[in-house]
Formats: sequence, C-alpha cells, structure tokens
Amino acid sequence: MRADDTAVVWKALADPTRRAILDLLADRARTTGELSGAFPEVSRFAVMKHLGVLETAGLVVVRRRGRERWNHLNGVPLREAYERWMRPHADRWAESLLRLKETAERQEGAGMTTTLEVEQEVVVAAPREKVFEALCQMGEWWPHAFREGATVHLEPRVGGRFWEDWGDGDGALYATVTGIRRPEQLTCTGPMGMRTPVTGVFSMELSERDGGTLVRLSHHAVGPIDDETRAAYQSGWVGVFDALRGHLGLTG
Repeated sequence: MRADDTAVVWKALADPTRRAILDLLADRARTTGELSGAFPEVSRFAVMKHLGVLETAGLVVVRRRGRERWNHLNGVPLREAYERWMRPHADRWAESLLRLKETAERQEGAGMTTTLEVEQEVVVAAPREKVFEALCQMGEWWPHAFREGATVHLEPRVGGRFWEDWGDGDGALYATVTGIRRPEQLTCTGPMGMRTPVTGVFSMELSERDGGTLVRLSHHAVGPIDDETRAAYQSGWVGVFDALRGHLGLTG
C-alpha cells in the first residue's frame, strides 16, 4: 500500500457506524442481513452503503454463498495504515494495535466457538509467478514457530508436508498440501498449529492486479476454537503477508 492509499482507510474508519461494523466482523463473518439487524436505528440502505465504503477501502472482503452476501474483516489495510503512520511515532502501542482482538468488543461470557473463518487479501508489487514461487518457499520465511530454533519446511506438491522440525525426529505437522495449481493456487489441509482437535483448510489464490499480484487468503477451521485463538489467527495471517513481502524484498 502506497502512502496516499491509506487515506481511504482513515476515511472509512472515521465513521462510528463503520467502526462498529468492523468490531462485529472481528468476532466472525456476518451476512448483510445480520449486520442490518444489528443497527435497528440505521436503514438497511445506509448499512449497505457503509459496507460499500469499507469494501472499497479493502477493510471488508465479500464472499457470496447462494443468495447470501457474507462479509469478512480484512485486517491487512489496518496493519498497513498502522505501519505507515502510527508505528514510527507510537511504537509503544504496537502490541495492542497489532492484535485484531483489541479492536473488537469481546462478548461478555464468550467461550469456545466451533468455527474460524478468515478471509483476507493484499496486493503484492511483484509478478504472480514470483509470488507463487515465494509461497512454495514458505519454509524459508514463515514467521511463526512453536519452538525457538525450529525450522519450517513446505514440500510444494500434492501430499507434501508443511511442518516444523525440532530436530532428532521431533516436530509438528501444520498441514498437508491438498491442492496446487501453478501459479494460481496453493491449498493445505490441517490444524495449522491449533492445540485442540481442529480440522482446517487454508488456501491462497493468486491473480494479476494493477501490475502486481492479488493474493486472496481463505482459512476455515471447525472444532473447539476460543476467542483468543481466533483473534491470534486473524492477526497472524497479517504477519504472514508481511513476511512474504519481506522475502520478496518489498517494504510496503
């Protein structure tokens, strides 16, 4: 995101209703009808207009299921705006601002949930083939690990492992590659580090956009997932995008 591109994000965040919509989406994806019902004092037309502003700013990603329009929070523009304007001047706030769970009101008494739905996207200023090759080298730049000093590996083929090596035959399997179509899509199935019995799938789809590459991430999981874990994975994927761009030698 270029410096002038953050203006549309700040404009979208300036409205309290739009901020409230993002708070709701930080908890989980919601249909347009659900969001309209959450604001009885606002007309459905006005809610849809607010969603249009958020979608234009890249803060909301829309996926359609039949006749339903599902709205997902996209944390990437929030991170980019923060990195551009706030981190250099207020780094002491970084921890709280980087955690998406701090931007959402936690429902009182909320406990375990049964689903995780992350939908994020970012434009990377590099050719699609180069970005896909970087994804196939994910083990070289993956920013998360269970243990200090561990190495991460991805075998970019169907049936290949995405795993963390602790040495001496010890380690943890994140996922197994279940689909690969160069240079368009990489899909993996597995718990992705969740300690509870969870079944999950994440997929990255690549398409050409504005001289660069649009990377669309979908991560869906089913199982006992608490609020802290859900928020951690929302923000964790933003960190993955940062690491990907760093691997490609990009800073913004």
